Parts: sequence; C-alpha cells; structure tokens
Amino acid sequence: HPDTATCYLCIGAVMHVMGNNVGALEMHNKALAIREKVHGKEHPDTAASYNNIGAVMSAMGDNIGALEMHNKALAIREKVLGKEHPYTIVSSNRVAAIMNKSMGDME
Repeated sequence: HPDTATCYLCIGAVMHVMGNNVGALEMHNKALAIREKVHGKEHPDTAASYNNIGAVMSAMGDNIGALEMHNKALAIREKVLGKEHPYTIVSSNRVAAIMNKSMGDME
C-alpha cells in the first residue's frame, strides 16, 4: 500500500538524520519496492525513492551508487514531469553535485 511506503520513507529519513545510514538505506529500499509495485517504475513517487536512496548512498561515500540512483530519478522526472519542473531540477543538481564531488576526489 502507498501509505506503507510513506511510513518506510519517513522512518528512513529519521534514521538518515540520526546517522543510521544502513538502517535508512534499508527503509528507503523497502519504500522503493512498494512504490515500484504500486505505481510502476516511471512515477514521481518512485523517482523520489531513488532520490532518497541516492542521498543516503552519497552520505555513506558511495558516489557511484548515488550517481546511479540520482540518474534514475532524473530520467523519470524528465520523462514524467518535464525538464523545467522543480523536482527535475533538484535531480539534475544532485547529479551535477555528485559528479563534481567525484571529480574532486580524483584530484
């Protein structure tokens, strides 16, 4: 049920803020699984779950995984919401930030 996914998302967000990124990742992955089942792979809520997973992965130092998740969110948002939508722009900025961070790590 979509509300169950929202509960997992909220728990994951709290865990992330508290620094429990492993637990947060688990909760966000559960939310993603439900959202993909309920809404499909090309829905704004599914994109939001990819975004949340990407944020946690980035906090864990997994820039490759984070980039993959944020790119998935970006692709969905561009297709469903359009390139000018604020959420699409957020995703684009997150992709750019991770790429910039990764470039800095290579120096």
